Amino acid sequence: MAMRGMAIALLALLLGTGCVPPAGSAAASPSASPSPVAQPTDFLRYEGAYRTSDGLVLLVNGHGHLLNLEDSSFRQLYATAAADHFTIGPAFAVPSPRQADVTFHLAGDRADQLTLTPVAGARLTATRLVFKQTQVRVPAAGATLAATVTEPLTPGPHPGIVIVHGSGFGPRIDYGIWVGLYATLGLTVIAYDKRGNGASTGQYPGEFASNDALNTYAADAAPMLRFLASWPAVDPRRVGFHGGSQGGWTVPLAMARFHAPAAFALIAAGPAVSVDQQSLWSSLSNDSTTLPTVSPSDADAQVRAVEGSGYDPRPLLATIGQPFLWFNGAADRQVPTTVNAEILRSLHHANWEIDVLAGADHGLFQNPGGLEPDQPHATNLVAGLCDLLASWLEQNAGAPQTNSCGSTP
Repeated sequence: MAMRGMAIALLALLLGTGCVPPAGSAAASPSASPSPVAQPTDFLRYEGAYRTSDGLVLLVNGHGHLLNLEDSSFRQLYATAAADHFTIGPAFAVPSPRQADVTFHLAGDRADQLTLTPVAGARLTATRLVFKQTQVRVPAAGATLAATVTEPLTPGPHPGIVIVHGSGFGPRIDYGIWVGLYATLGLTVIAYDKRGNGASTGQYPGEFASNDALNTYAADAAPMLRFLASWPAVDPRRVGFHGGSQGGWTVPLAMARFHAPAAFALIAAGPAVSVDQQSLWSSLSNDSTTLPTVSPSDADAQVRAVEGSGYDPRPLLATIGQPFLWFNGAADRQVPTTVNAEILRSLHHANWEIDVLAGADHGLFQNPGGLEPDQPHATNLVAGLCDLLASWLEQNAGAPQTNSCGSTP
């Protein structure tokens, strides 16, 4: 069974928001809002990171998702009949009753300002942070991978991070939240279209996490990291990976088998169990659609007992010495988090941090049941996600100290 890619990123992941106005903002009543209409096909003109004068950062991705880095609230933008005017509802993908209006000011073909006006509360205005974006093409075995380098305009050299895909077709647009988050934290980021998809050439290995497919994806990730390490204003000693979902298998393979010189890695909802164990765990919930009929302890016991011929990352993980941050949701129905954490802790890597995030599902939504049909009704991603990443990157990748998660300095 294939593992689903991270919806937030992710889409992310795994990467809209219902924002908590900063203290001291002037109250304003929203004007009459047009009713939601068909969604626009292109949100890219609005994509980016927007910061208020009080330091609150809002991220918008190319799918029209809006994330508040301070409180992790997450919303879909719903278009209206008015140009550049959207609404957000009370939960991620619930459009009504309307909770706020979101309008963008365009400078040319890109938005440079976002205004959020709640139905009840204070209006806030945020200005888009200007990052330098460069379209590049990176050679890989049997393919050329199309990618975007996003870099802060602060003085370098910067740490760098490569966004490695979960399962699925993996276009760059799906990872806009992660790109915006890491660039806001002071890293230069590269995101690429998975081979055989988007503008990348080569043959797509398919959805299933076979040994051949995982090796292919790892072999693609390794030259991407070398490319970023050679980028001007990037410190080659501080370049690492972000791997989401299936990327938790891919990233260690790239480092250990394909000798990617990564200095660190962050793994979001990624597996340390074998492919066969993950497949069994997912089947117990019908691929995250229904609650298992067995108890959590019985489900974990079944996972521990699995023997199979699929890829098992444990021997390779034992050989890796670079710092890792593993963060998995306690309510993940795709990855067996309890068994996963047992495996990771049994390796006794002193420089690995293993975090189990209470109430979070596979997409890192705050969704205690962990079921995918419940995600539209979630109001936020896991609390404190930005702070967790910022603190870890400061300690392990030399990322600059920032207030970019929204805390008032």
